[in-house]
Amino acid sequence: MIDKPKIAVVEDDPQVRELLLVLLKDAGMEPQGAEDGVRGLEMIRAWSPDLLLLDHTLPGPLKGLDVCREIRSAPETANLPVIVLTAEVSDQFEERFFEAGADDYIRKPMFKANLLIRRIRAVLRRTRQVGTDVIQTEHLTIHPGRREVLVEGEPVNLTPTEFDILFKLAQNRDRALSRRELLDRGGAD
Repeated sequence: MIDKPKIAVVEDDPQVRELLLVLLKDAGMEPQGAEDGVRGLEMIRAWSPDLLLLDHTLPGPLKGLDVCREIRSAPETANLPVIVLTAEVSDQFEERFFEAGADDYIRKPMFKANLLIRRIRAVLRRTRQVGTDVIQTEHLTIHPGRREVLVEGEPVNLTPTEFDILFKLAQNRDRALSRRELLDRGGAD
């Protein structure tokens, strides 16, 4: 686990944003906030956070879904874990975010502070394999700490889930893994 994870919060409601920033700081994290998608992307590119808490209903030209897609399409942010935290109750929106590469989706205002922190830590545990050795084959290189995959030296853009599955398969080359083992969010075997 990262000593003091950097958490970006993109939330338009100033009271909710401030509450999240205080909650994250009290949990031993280093948070920064932005009030819209444009400022959020600028913050993410300049600050390189370890995780993003993202609201769906943002003011301006970039809504939460746009921010999520933009993050996944840029190589430098493609593996940034994204937790959507929104009052939107539509299953359709939830599906769209997962299709766009979100790692988790939490509906507010129903979330509990301690569960939010636990979910953030779980996503960070799953997405950060610091100290794990690079896996190299003839054509494939996997850098777990950077969450980077290269095929014949060229970067491959994978979602966090795709990276985790590929990493587990590469770590366990000599044995078959069950579907449950592949999708287990608890970390590498």
